[in-house]
Amino acid sequence: MGKSASEMLFSIFIIFAYLGLNSFLNLLNRWALGLYGLKFPLIMTAAHMIFGSCALAPLMLLRDEYSSRHAAVMRNDWKGLAMIAVMNGVQIACNNASLTVMELSMNQVIRASVPVMVAMLAVCIEHKVPSKGEVACLVVVSIGVMLAVWEESRNAVMGIALTMLSTVMQSIQMSISGRVMSGRSGKLNSFQMTFYTGPLAFVTLLPMALATEYNIFAESLVYRPAATLGFLLGSCMVAVVYNVVLFQSIHTLSSVGTAILGNIKIVCLLFLSSLLLGELGSWSANQYLGCLVTFIAAFCYSYIKATASRPAPPVAPQPDQKTGGGN
Repeated sequence: MGKSASEMLFSIFIIFAYLGLNSFLNLLNRWALGLYGLKFPLIMTAAHMIFGSCALAPLMLLRDEYSSRHAAVMRNDWKGLAMIAVMNGVQIACNNASLTVMELSMNQVIRASVPVMVAMLAVCIEHKVPSKGEVACLVVVSIGVMLAVWEESRNAVMGIALTMLSTVMQSIQMSISGRVMSGRSGKLNSFQMTFYTGPLAFVTLLPMALATEYNIFAESLVYRPAATLGFLLGSCMVAVVYNVVLFQSIHTLSSVGTAILGNIKIVCLLFLSSLLLGELGSWSANQYLGCLVTFIAAFCYSYIKATASRPAPPVAPQPDQKTGGGN
């Protein structure tokens, strides 16, 4: 059954909201953490996690449709929610930390390898073997990423490692999120996912954040209080809306649609990082070639997945052929 006009409009709204919020948040984080020098990515990520839950608390506690389900959700889906919370917090923290030592554009090229990670996980976890066409595209994606990252690897080993770890964890988290959002206690919407996962993600990140960034954060508060608090509060407000939209996009779009949307988002960020942050100017020809190869292969992979998952048209019933007698 096709989507209604209202459902189609809502899907389009989610797509544009995801692209806009993701681009703005990534550009803001790269500017503040990497260029402006507010180097406390773990504290920032932990603040994002707990702020989201606190902002949604009145809605979740006062509306009966949510408050009446807390016990059932915790009883039936706590394992999945805990895994999502830990992985979401850690993968966002790793990605934000990478922006302190590497360009946003290079970060996004590495994240274009998400289809490769997802396919490898599908083979190991779900025993889904990709087709020959999918394997060919995934190999080309890997080659493109290696071409783009090869020269950068001499300057930003830590940034590449953090981005790769974030990419792997995001791939696992998104596959689990889809299952939990239609879990045993009934469907969970994006508000519930953000509310339930925030506190555990905060608790997971806080010890490491305080151990590694407390002095940096305290010094920043003393010497640049307005910039520090303004960035934290502003990014928290954007992040809570983005997290809701992210979980909603997983629920609204198919896995193939999410992959295609991810590729479009990366292209948008490459353009914006070049326009607003002056990146890409120092890239070599090999890096541009690797970037081009990666995105062409990623779009081909998404197209193959989309056509493969499209249901076959129904076969019209053939009328009975009656054999007639000869004269």
